[in-house]
Amino acid sequence: MNVRLSITVDTATPEIVYAWDQLEDKTPIMKAAGHRLVRDTSAHVRAWGRSHPNKLGGKRTNYWSTIAEKINPADCLQVTGSQAVMTLDGNIMPGITRAFEDVTITPGTKTPGVKNLALPARSESYGMRPGEMSGLVLFWGKAGPAGLAQGVPVTRAKSTKKGAKGTTYMVPGLVMYWFSKKVTQPTDRSLLPSKQEWTDSASDGASEWLDIQLKKLKS
Repeated sequence: MNVRLSITVDTATPEIVYAWDQLEDKTPIMKAAGHRLVRDTSAHVRAWGRSHPNKLGGKRTNYWSTIAEKINPADCLQVTGSQAVMTLDGNIMPGITRAFEDVTITPGTKTPGVKNLALPARSESYGMRPGEMSGLVLFWGKAGPAGLAQGVPVTRAKSTKKGAKGTTYMVPGLVMYWFSKKVTQPTDRSLLPSKQEWTDSASDGASEWLDIQLKKLKS
């Protein structure tokens, strides 16, 4: 799913509507409105990420800051004559459609063959992939592999003809990751600006452009 937003003059201020009717080339004002719309959307997503810290604490991945960087005019804005369209691609920006629907994450999307998601169980493992942590061992549950834990060395003595011999095994200790077949993130409309905020952003962009043009005429 993608998020697509078209800019129109239906809800613009009387001044903008009047200027719109007088302009032969409407591309510049639409471009200005579109740029402001995209810029404000990016800032909103970045702020949303800052206000939603990791539930487990620990190292922050700054995931939403990365998504905010992808929301830019070069990649998201198309202006053709009297129309400007902002598109937020759900494939390029995973999770962005959560503003309008539940988002379900399943294993193997980016890494074929992976059967489980590894969910951090502690703050130390947040923001890190299991392969980035050393000394992890698999532990099992009733339904199969249940997660990864820190390996704890245990030495067991074994009697032989030559006497007792110690063998060291790694057993699961502190759980670092739980395995899951899927994770569903519930809809959160606050992830993106409201319709009114989007309208205000586009209007502000158009107004800024008009102010610049008027200053040029007066100079």
